[in-house]
Amino acid sequence: MRKIVPLVGAALIQLIAGAAMAQSSGEVDPAQGKAPPAAKTTPAERSEARTERRASGGQAARGPQMGEAQANPLTAPSHPRAERQAATAKRRSANAAANKEGTFSRGGNADAPERQKP
Repeated sequence: MRKIVPLVGAALIQLIAGAAMAQSSGEVDPAQGKAPPAAKTTPAERSEARTERRASGGQAARGPQMGEAQANPLTAPSHPRAERQAATAKRRSANAAANKEGTFSRGGNADAPERQKP
């Protein structure tokens, strides 16, 4: 086993070295290395293109961005504040009365004293 590992390692090094030497030098074909020349534009054409891009870019900047969630259109509370306060007061008074009577459950805990049978 000890003799096989160095032999396999030496064979792998030779394979990798052969593949590395077979690669090209990285030179580009001069005919295909450059983009074709672009047509010259007039200042009026550039200005017109710029105004079109400015309009579409402004709309894109005002819209939802990448990674943003859609805003919830209903941001106002569904009930008026006075109504919510009245409901809270009613709920608190009912809880206080139940607590005085000893019938207030403790979150469904089966070991609670009010759930124990005497």
